[in-house]
Amino acid sequence: MDAEQYVENVRHEIFDELFNYYFECLPTPIKGSEKYWVASKKLYQSLNEEQIGHLKMFTKLVMTDVISTIFSKLDNVSPYPEQDGKFELKLADKVINGDLQEYFFMNGEE
Repeated sequence: MDAEQYVENVRHEIFDELFNYYFECLPTPIKGSEKYWVASKKLYQSLNEEQIGHLKMFTKLVMTDVISTIFSKLDNVSPYPEQDGKFELKLADKVINGDLQEYFFMNGEE
């Protein structure tokens, strides 16, 4: 697996698997008491179809920003102020970071 494949795997897991999981669970009846799920389901169930579409767009925006931020840190594009040294992400002894954020936006559909 190279850097581009890694980014595509992240994209698939977040935008396909997790996104779909959340929006498949939200319309189901509330079970349990985990406060974030209860509040999210109540919000979702109060929305009309147009508002649900807006919520889905907003969710993808948040997911995109989170992934981009993590990739920018791993690529050493925007290190933390107190960070000493640079990140080096390896897969099978091959460095794959440096262009993760760029691959994410180049190949992105979001």
